[in-house]
Amino acid sequence: MGTRLDDLVIRCIAKLDPGVAKRFAGAPAETLREELGLVLHPVAQLDERRNDGGVCDGVSYLRDGVVLYRETGNRRVNFTLAHELGHYLVDQAPGLYDWLWEQSDSPKMLETMCDRIAQRLLLPEGAVAEAVAGGPIRARQVMSLVAATNASRPACAIALAERIPRLGAIAIIERDTGRVEYASVRPDPDEGWPTVFPWPDQTVPPGHPLRQLQPGIGLTRKTFWQTPWGARQDYYIDAVADQRRIIAVLCDIDLWGAERLHIDAPREYDRRPQMEVRCCGQTRQVRGYPCGECGEPFCPQCQRCRCERRAASEGTCRRCFLRFQSHLLVDGLCEECRG
Repeated sequence: MGTRLDDLVIRCIAKLDPGVAKRFAGAPAETLREELGLVLHPVAQLDERRNDGGVCDGVSYLRDGVVLYRETGNRRVNFTLAHELGHYLVDQAPGLYDWLWEQSDSPKMLETMCDRIAQRLLLPEGAVAEAVAGGPIRARQVMSLVAATNASRPACAIALAERIPRLGAIAIIERDTGRVEYASVRPDPDEGWPTVFPWPDQTVPPGHPLRQLQPGIGLTRKTFWQTPWGARQDYYIDAVADQRRIIAVLCDIDLWGAERLHIDAPREYDRRPQMEVRCCGQTRQVRGYPCGECGEPFCPQCQRCRCERRAASEGTCRRCFLRFQSHLLVDGLCEECRG
């Protein structure tokens, strides 16, 4: 899974002329306007934004060539624009949306892909290699990479999360609230996405050792993560805090020799059945549970099963109250009642 995602990210970036990609790193806004013809509108506050985990403060209307973004006044805005460019590039890649909809959580996968495109566009590979030289990924390396480059914390987290050898994640957490500000998840190369992992807007679980982490202090140990709905899974963790944030690296194996005895429970992965759905003009393979009434899967685009699609295409005669296909009703009456 991880390798396939990386290959697709490279495929998307290849849609850009190398000169345009190089210029984008130094002048994101100007490049989007002058090279790609996109219209950028900075706004003070967005009423709408991507809600599937992408850290960007923006939203694109690709058919109109318009990008709205929140002007933050710091390097975070560059990541927002790079993320929106990621959506633009995904839209240019034939067949990529078909692959995305086959994944167990396609909206999160799409946002993860655009985050990784943004990271590769903004962060030089040489700086990443230098940051990780000499040992496994650690939380302090995220801070060091931020200090050594102009890249945002999320961009640095993505770059380092890609180098976790197994299932893992890097989370950026608000220290005072415990809220996950951003998380870059590396799925298991063979098993895919786990059922329990940190994700933006989740909070550090009650009783978790990260809750007590003080500025300047590091933590390396076996602990856990718990979702808002109560699912829990063990992880090994390396973390460090500053005044405002906690950086935490999570992994399913003990990269840091934190424990002498390793007794790890089996990890749960997404095992929802894969089915075929014909809807919205396409035939797709989707992963999910079928409707209990019609037994068919829900379309990932319109979110309807067969019985819901049928119900949406019908109407009720306002005189006899029987249901008919909408095209058979005229002024709300069926043929019998009109006669």
